Amino acid sequence: MLFFTPPREHFFRPLTHENRELCAAVLRALHERVHGANADYAEALTREVVLEVVLRALAEPNLRALAFAPGGSLSAEEERAHAGELLRKLRDHGWLEDYRDPIDLKPTLKLSRAGKAFSETFANLDDSRTKTRQRNMRSARKALAAFKEAGDVDELLDAHEFASRVVQDLQDDIDYFRHLIQSLTREALAQKVAWSEFNEFIEKRFAREYAVRLVADSAERHRGQIVEALDEVRALDGEVRAQVDGRLLQRAPWLEQEVQGRSPMLWLADRIESMVEAACGLKLPMLRAEMNNYVRRFTSLLRQALSLDYGAESALGRTMSRLKEGSEEARAALMDILAVRLATSEIRLPGGVLRWTLRDREASPAELAPLAVDKASRLEAAMRRAEAEAFAFSDHAVLDGLLPYLYQGPLTLAALPVRNAEEAVRVLHAVGAARSAEGRRFLHARKTSRRMENEFFAADDYELEADLAAIQRALHGGEA
Repeated sequence: MLFFTPPREHFFRPLTHENRELCAAVLRALHERVHGANADYAEALTREVVLEVVLRALAEPNLRALAFAPGGSLSAEEERAHAGELLRKLRDHGWLEDYRDPIDLKPTLKLSRAGKAFSETFANLDDSRTKTRQRNMRSARKALAAFKEAGDVDELLDAHEFASRVVQDLQDDIDYFRHLIQSLTREALAQKVAWSEFNEFIEKRFAREYAVRLVADSAERHRGQIVEALDEVRALDGEVRAQVDGRLLQRAPWLEQEVQGRSPMLWLADRIESMVEAACGLKLPMLRAEMNNYVRRFTSLLRQALSLDYGAESALGRTMSRLKEGSEEARAALMDILAVRLATSEIRLPGGVLRWTLRDREASPAELAPLAVDKASRLEAAMRRAEAEAFAFSDHAVLDGLLPYLYQGPLTLAALPVRNAEEAVRVLHAVGAARSAEGRRFLHARKTSRRMENEFFAADDYELEADLAAIQRALHGGEA
């Protein structure tokens, strides 16, 4: 498909003129008017409606100053003529197109397909609205649940599409904080502190959006439910899987090149899990790190500004300005005056802030007490080591403890012995070890509808099943 063909031959020309900010504001307002949350679908997009949107944008002082010469007075006819000229440019270059209402056959306008796509981009760049960036995580989870209930392959394809956007959601947040850090750097070079921008971020963005996103609406909150749903999808029997695979290949022919002979359903499940794991294991820590960098950078600049007071109205700021703007003789005279005044100054450390301890370099170091190794010290060291390692379970250790029970066939967590605290912790870690990179090669964990209770805890019950052939291959290959 060729994009720059009539009527889109010069599609971006309206955005290259002097009033391009006005054009972008009009496109953003048109998208909100026609396709936004507050769109009035009962009103057609007529020429008068578009002119009204342009005139409303011209009423803003910053956009009006870009469109007209400052200081001049304009009549209503001139403003309307300017709005009509902008409408003509948008229509001639493919942003708007003529449309005849099929009901009353009246001529109207509408955003073209390309105009709708690019005006939506301008609308999405508006950061004044609170956005729940984890909507794709929730959508993927709900689509998987709908696929399990109805077996509709479109729901599984939707879950894959939503999961593919999860990483981009978090990457957008990371880029946002990097932009804030760059803005702080520019403000610092201009001898300013971006206090208003930081205050707006804390009050509007963090309190209403990021705090919820990182706690109550965290991506990790949905990851466990998505992984459980994917395990249930993988557990479908062979006949159902074959039917789903056939419908998937009919609905999405591009899967045939991707799966390379594998089951399309299993391939989609693996891809969804890998993308969710990448978002939670890689992008989410990066987001927290960038947020921490931004707050730490602003705190450092604010502390520096408050301690040095290098503002233009301060004594130091006025002195620096005179040294910068004065002639060579004036700078030399000012430096001489400053040298005379500073010659009688006494430099001291501020009290109560830093405390220095005098050290006698010639003093001999104190003699160390002899190292006593007796039965009591050995027992104390052994007890400390045992306490530190009592509940430190690796996935490998948990899997080693589970294998003797799994050779007898599938079993549930309720069937595992819980005679002491060590075995109770092993049961608690069993599902996590089964889903680890090492355990998933030969072990499958499936959530059941029952619950298990013992004297230590109560939780959902899971069924564990081992792939004995995979265990034998690992043993003979020297991997276990």
